[in-house]
Formats: sequence, structure tokens, C-alpha cells
Amino acid sequence: MRLRLAGAALALGCARQAPPPPPAPPPPPLTEESLAPSTTAEFQIGPIKETASTDGAAVFVEGTVRNVGSRPSRNVKVLVEGLDSAGTRVVSADTLPTPQAIAPGTSATFVVRLPNDPAVRTYHVVAIGR
Repeated sequence: MRLRLAGAALALGCARQAPPPPPAPPPPPLTEESLAPSTTAEFQIGPIKETASTDGAAVFVEGTVRNVGSRPSRNVKVLVEGLDSAGTRVVSADTLPTPQAIAPGTSATFVVRLPNDPAVRTYHVVAIGR
């Protein structure tokens, strides 16, 4: 019986082994490609119009924000500052233009109400957004 087991063990030990797997293919070569230019929303303000309230206590400053960039805007806020003759801020207010999403080449409108301060000589308007 031991002889049979030894013969069976010898036969199993000599059994054909599976061939090793083929080597993995080499990784593809590294290449460079140009990235697309960055796109932004850029704003242009104007024209601006000033209108006094009927009681003269306030001034409404209204105007447009134009997106001259290459992608639609979002989260846009307009800041209007009333400046005196020395360029010092006397009054200010901010607002959201309508519509908020401004497609490239299109405009939105804004209106802010400011106190009618006789020291104000000019306005500075800035639009901030993404």
C-alpha cells in the first residue's frame, strides 16, 4: 500500500504545471496636451443714471452690468459708492442685479437707494461675481 501511495505522490508531483502568465504590457508612454484657456465672467458697468426720490430724501442709482467674459456669471453683487469731491466715500449700498446669471455678451440691471447727501459728487460702481 505504501508503494501505491508513493507512486501516486510521484505521479502528482510530476504532473504538468501550468505555464506562468505572460508579462504585463508596458504602460503607455506619457504625452502632453494643451489645456483649454481658462474661462471667466468679466463685468462692465454702464450706463448709470441717478434719479431723486419724489420727497428728495433719497437718490436711486440704476444701471447695467454687462458680462464681457467667456462664461456665464453667478453670485453677482453690485456695490455703489457715492463719493465727495475728494474721492472719499460718503454713502454706499449693495444690491443683486437682475438676472443673477448673466450669459456672456448679455446684461443685467441694478437699482440701489442711497441717502441724498449733498456732498456726493460722483458714483463708483463695482460688480463682483464668479
